[in-house]
Amino acid sequence: MELNDRAQIHTLEGLAAAILMVITMLAITQSAMIVTPQNELSMIVHQEQISSDALTVLDIAPDTAIQYNLTECVAGWQGNESNVTSSNLETLDNELANLLPDIKYNVDLAYVKDGELNTKQVIINGAATEDAVVVRRLVTLSNSSVTSSGGAWNLTDDELMVVEVRLTSWQI
Repeated sequence: MELNDRAQIHTLEGLAAAILMVITMLAITQSAMIVTPQNELSMIVHQEQISSDALTVLDIAPDTAIQYNLTECVAGWQGNESNVTSSNLETLDNELANLLPDIKYNVDLAYVKDGELNTKQVIINGAATEDAVVVRRLVTLSNSSVTSSGGAWNLTDDELMVVEVRLTSWQI
């Protein structure tokens, strides 16, 4: 009889240990977020895609959807750094804010003038974090597009200017 009592106690001890281990594993996995390198990379790729899509939408948007498309916003730039309120860049800033909720961003314009590369910060919403992504979109300006948008690019009648719009975005 004594042997049977010991076997039952060992079975109950084993069952209790198994239950304790399962509860411990559940507590650990439910309380901590496990981030693998693939998850972090996928979040960056997702943010990069959203930012690129925002620039694309603004570039190809019809006149009925927004007041100015991306080319018109850049063409209307007055030549000042971080001067959102004095040109069509205010529209660009507002549209980006709508397309990128819960994402901070800065916008730079890069262009070559007189053989020199110029980069101007035109929309600044803070300092980018280490996980920021940069997407680019090229727009081509002509004298007629600059004149109709009221910009200060000083292009001749037959001159074209290619401007790189750089959108740096990061999660809040």
